[in-house]
Amino acid sequence: MATGESSLTRAEQVRARRLDRREGKPILNRLATSASKAANAARMPRMVARNAQTERRLQELAERKLRRPRYIKLAEAGAELRLPALPSVQVGWRVVSASLVGLCLFLLYSMFASDTFTVARVALQGAQRVDGNAINSALGISGSSIFAIEPDELYTILRDQFPELERVSVSIALPGRVTVTVKEREPIIVWEQAGLTLWLDAAGVAFMPQGDAASLIRVTALDAPPAMASNNVTSSHQLIRPEMVFVIQALDRIAPEDAPLIYDPKQGFGWSDPGGWLVYFGQDGQDIDQRLAVYLKILDELRARRMVPTMISVAQLHAPYYRMDY
Repeated sequence: MATGESSLTRAEQVRARRLDRREGKPILNRLATSASKAANAARMPRMVARNAQTERRLQELAERKLRRPRYIKLAEAGAELRLPALPSVQVGWRVVSASLVGLCLFLLYSMFASDTFTVARVALQGAQRVDGNAINSALGISGSSIFAIEPDELYTILRDQFPELERVSVSIALPGRVTVTVKEREPIIVWEQAGLTLWLDAAGVAFMPQGDAASLIRVTALDAPPAMASNNVTSSHQLIRPEMVFVIQALDRIAPEDAPLIYDPKQGFGWSDPGGWLVYFGQDGQDIDQRLAVYLKILDELRARRMVPTMISVAQLHAPYYRMDY
């Protein structure tokens, strides 16, 4: 107080005391008080506005300080046990998330590299003639990880390379099992053309022979049938139309015994008669009974005349003809 009042004149000090008495305050020097407040304000730290996020960070920093050491009193007087101080460690969500990501990456790497999830061999179900080794060789997935296999790609390979399979399904199961379930086409016809032998099913789809063909209908083609429009994978392997398969089955029932069936792209289907002539009934199965009746009528007339034809054609029902070689 003496220091503050010493910088004022005598008259200023008197006026300040009078003013303090009127307001009921202690006798203080207002000017000295103002000067003291300004000095204290200069010494105070600068106030900074903070948001909620800043407050949380400051609180986290405060909580990271070392814990105060603990003292435990023992039974003996004046004896204490001091426990070591450990840092207060708090694990945030970022550390937890990073740990989970690292664990997932490690598990993925382990699954891809583990032999447990490796395909050893494709299991084939429903096949009677198709060889399982051929399926495995075509797919080429032995030794691959089960997680790198695409069922659609396997289905496409089997559909393109194995036309003898009518239906195909591919299933994958952990830890490393791949199963291919198939339904094979039932062969009906043995098709021989230019030294090549194929099997045909009821839809006319051609595929390589696999097994015994004793019960199948054998047809010898003098030339290749007309090419068919390829709209899908099945039609790309289709050699003849289903209607032509019906004609072959009908001719097999009415043809003489030991008369091999033949095919000509212009005349259609028929047989080589043991009498030495060829017979053609066209390429469709319409009116097959009437065509047979017309053929037998022509044959009876030729026999009555003691004529032996080289070819009789009823491919056109209303315009049949025969051919003689003189």
